[in-house]
Amino acid sequence: MNYQTLLIGMLLPLLLAAETTSTNETKTSTTTDPSTQDTSTTDSNSWVDDTHDWLYNTAHEKIVWFDNKFVPAGQEPLKVPPSRFRLGLYGEVDFGAADNFKLQPVIDLGTDIKLPNLERRLRVFATTKDPSALPGESPVDSNNTLRIGAARSFFKNWDTSAGVKADWPPEAFVNAQWAPTYQPGEHWTLYPNGKVFWDSDEGVGFLGAMTADYWINRWLFRQTLSAKWNKQQQDDDSDDANDPDSYLYGEDGGGYRWAATSLIGYVPKLLNEKEYGRRVNGSDVADGWGIRGRIEGDAAETLSYEMSLMRKGPLYKDYVYYVIAPKVQWEAENNWGAEYKIEIGIEMLIWGDLEHRSR
Repeated sequence: MNYQTLLIGMLLPLLLAAETTSTNETKTSTTTDPSTQDTSTTDSNSWVDDTHDWLYNTAHEKIVWFDNKFVPAGQEPLKVPPSRFRLGLYGEVDFGAADNFKLQPVIDLGTDIKLPNLERRLRVFATTKDPSALPGESPVDSNNTLRIGAARSFFKNWDTSAGVKADWPPEAFVNAQWAPTYQPGEHWTLYPNGKVFWDSDEGVGFLGAMTADYWINRWLFRQTLSAKWNKQQQDDDSDDANDPDSYLYGEDGGGYRWAATSLIGYVPKLLNEKEYGRRVNGSDVADGWGIRGRIEGDAAETLSYEMSLMRKGPLYKDYVYYVIAPKVQWEAENNWGAEYKIEIGIEMLIWGDLEHRSR
């Protein structure tokens, strides 16, 4: 497969659409008296906009239809607010692969769906986010199986969820997490997190993490320490420790994994500026860059080091963004030789409350 062609095929249509829109706007500005121009309609639509709107309208209509099924008899349905969907396509280019070029595509899905009539009972979600992943773990390295379920908060700062993974046969999962927020100073915010998770394939597991954020003048300094234990990982570690062909031979990790991550980032623009000063991740950034260092290990030894540079910015109007993250990894599995990789991604926001304005 020609991966260069695939990458160009992913990016070229959006770039062409952006160029077409830019050209149309230039022509409009040269033929229209600016004093009489309506700024609310200066952005022309392209097939990208039409596709975005069709996807949103189709999905949101189904959500409204589904939510109205839970209206109590004799009562008026509550209005369903605009939905939000995030669709990401990521790939990791490994320049050290056997064929000198390897692309691993990953689809990332996130939703923010409000079902006011159903949510009198439960909160429904659909996501590809791995609940057992350590904070800061790359989407390429996580279990990105689609998960569909329902969640409910019974106590303050506690959240429980249950559902199924979209595998065949379907696999059930249950999670419970404690996630409070503390602000010991004007610029500091602390995010402790404790989680218990279980699914029918990997068994039970525990995760604990502490994230400290320091925001000042659009700069973000973040330090995260995290660790987890998983029953399936414990069994795998035991097998590897007794396998003479494994690089972990004689070193039983005990099912534990830990990570320490340091991040320095500059974020001139967030998708929602109300989130400034709060805990944000890459999916919340509209324009920014960062430098990150990360160390991972198990109960027996350090497993990897990583240094990466991350860049995210707008690609088309206010709902298509590019992500580029070149990185260098040193892993015990590869005898600590340097590996050079680049993560490339495109994110599309299918939100009902966007205006489709040009940058």
